[in-house]
Amino acid sequence: MYELLEKANTPDELKKLAASDLPKLAEQMRQFIIDSVAGRTGGHLGSGLGAVELTIALHYCFDVLNKDSVVFDVGHQCYPHKLLTGRREQFGTLRQYKGISGFPDPKESPFDRVKTGHGGTSLSTALGIAMANKQQGFKDRTSIAVIGDGALQEGQALEALNHGGDMRDMKYVIVLNDNEHGIGPATGALANYFSKFRTSQAYTSAKKDIKKMLRMLDEQTGSFGKAVHDVLDHVKAGLHGLMPATHPGVLFEELGYFYYGPIDGHDIPTLLDAFENIQRVPKPVVLHVMTKKGKGFNNDEPDHYAYHAAKTSSKLTAHLPKEFKLSGGPAYTDVFIDKTFEMMEKDDKVVAITAAMLQGTGLERVQQKYPERVFDVGMAEQHAVGFAQGLKLGGMKPICAIYSTFLQRSVDQLFQELALIKTPVLLALDRAGLVGPDGATHNGVFDIAYLSMLPNVVLMAPRDATELKSMMDFGLGLKVPSAVRFPRTKAPSARNELPEGPPLEVGKAEVLTEGDDGVVIAYGSMVYHALEATEIIHERHGKKLTVVNARFAKPFDESLFAKLIEKHEFVFTVEEHMRRGGFGSSVLEFVNKARLEANKLEILAIDDCFVDHGARVEVLEEVGLDPAGIAASIERRMGLAGKNRESGSTRNVATGSSVSG
Repeated sequence: MYELLEKANTPDELKKLAASDLPKLAEQMRQFIIDSVAGRTGGHLGSGLGAVELTIALHYCFDVLNKDSVVFDVGHQCYPHKLLTGRREQFGTLRQYKGISGFPDPKESPFDRVKTGHGGTSLSTALGIAMANKQQGFKDRTSIAVIGDGALQEGQALEALNHGGDMRDMKYVIVLNDNEHGIGPATGALANYFSKFRTSQAYTSAKKDIKKMLRMLDEQTGSFGKAVHDVLDHVKAGLHGLMPATHPGVLFEELGYFYYGPIDGHDIPTLLDAFENIQRVPKPVVLHVMTKKGKGFNNDEPDHYAYHAAKTSSKLTAHLPKEFKLSGGPAYTDVFIDKTFEMMEKDDKVVAITAAMLQGTGLERVQQKYPERVFDVGMAEQHAVGFAQGLKLGGMKPICAIYSTFLQRSVDQLFQELALIKTPVLLALDRAGLVGPDGATHNGVFDIAYLSMLPNVVLMAPRDATELKSMMDFGLGLKVPSAVRFPRTKAPSARNELPEGPPLEVGKAEVLTEGDDGVVIAYGSMVYHALEATEIIHERHGKKLTVVNARFAKPFDESLFAKLIEKHEFVFTVEEHMRRGGFGSSVLEFVNKARLEANKLEILAIDDCFVDHGARVEVLEEVGLDPAGIAASIERRMGLAGKNRESGSTRNVATGSSVSG
């Protein structure tokens, strides 16, 4: 079934195939991806399916490992690349714990130059490689960035586009993979620009114009040099004369690039010709290819999200335990959306902003009901925060919903536009904590650090669904910027939720249980995990610990924490965040400032490392933040490890046997 694919495990093997075999190889590769990703592992299906022929042509024409470089933007489209670079047999482990990543990763393969999961970065990296090649005299090396039209609007991409267009005598190729989509439909002026072109007569006649251009180029490139420059100027003038203003060639040529296209990104002979020809161009090139996201996968069923991602098969997740004993409620994202609906219904000044994540944040559903009050600004998190400031200054009540990992891009705007003048915007940080299969690039484990350093910002995290709703109301009513972080998981089920706590007050925590043997101060997603961990301690050792729901990371309840630290011999903070700069780190700074006993405190958090992909329960266990892991850390610190409840008896963990002490 995959006889050609099995012969193309590496680019060298690929090059041994006849060019006439490549379309058949593309069919087999596309079916292999569908069978593996849609049928088993889950993953970013649509982008890879749209880039199959493009990736085959890239590896067929360029020497990616030894000479040339290819940087895939975001990495969603890298699955065909993985199959052609020695990872076909591992493909069944895609995004699984200890398996291969869903993104490029240099740890996996030398063919992957970067590890990337945030869009818009490829142009800068590829331009830097091209400049390094030029500086070192490597005239035969080509640096290629493959970027989608949805990512081209990102701020860094536009900055790199501006810089690269001013270069000369450099082999730098931007492959614009134009499929009309980001994760969802592309938005904004650039998207409209490309859309107008696709529906114009210019697009329908473009192949004829490009063939004419290539004939002119071929006739005069025998001596290269001046003749090429002359023909490029001639072609540029011709394109400007022939094409209307909607033609992208007008835009890119004016920026200084040699524009080639548009071409059919699923036509391998055309792609091969294009790559052969652009290698003769002595300046930065934009190769414009038109592709269909999700090609080959139920394309007869309209879906404007174009099968961005497929879910993991239940066969792979059936063995996984519940994240915590009382889990089983709605996803936190769904709770956020339900509350947003409610807030918009009550107050017509409430608006919501997201950055190319309408579907991921759930705001697509809200937009359907309130199309004039939900704004998707595209892949532009910096602008999203600045735009939210403007909305607030203009009299609206903005909720800015951005994944924790992507809000990192907006640190300067968080500082100047929000914190500096106390602009009351509510930041809703979805995917805060460990996200699971997307891994290190998407884990939201830095937001407490980059937000808590800013004056005038209130940071909150809910213990459950009810508290998330309360915090959204509370945050929107503050006179300073605020953030509420929530994880990519399910909240406790309604019947298992703790009774609703006292009304929220800035910086006030909530005591959930009381005990004399120690105290656990848990923040946000770790509250129910901590409760379960203390139950384990009580069952094993008869020890009863106080458990506190911190509610706030900034400001936090200094008065209560001081009393608890003075009273208890053992004090633990628990958070789903990096240890350095996190909630526990802030508590430790307070302990030092208040001259309390710092050696009483143990911070349970993620160590100084990046956490790779796997199911959420698996990676929580790896970092010791599942209930059993939290209990084990408490036992070690309290000197209980290896002991059971009966006094004077220890338990051999390896054998399970007990001996008297």
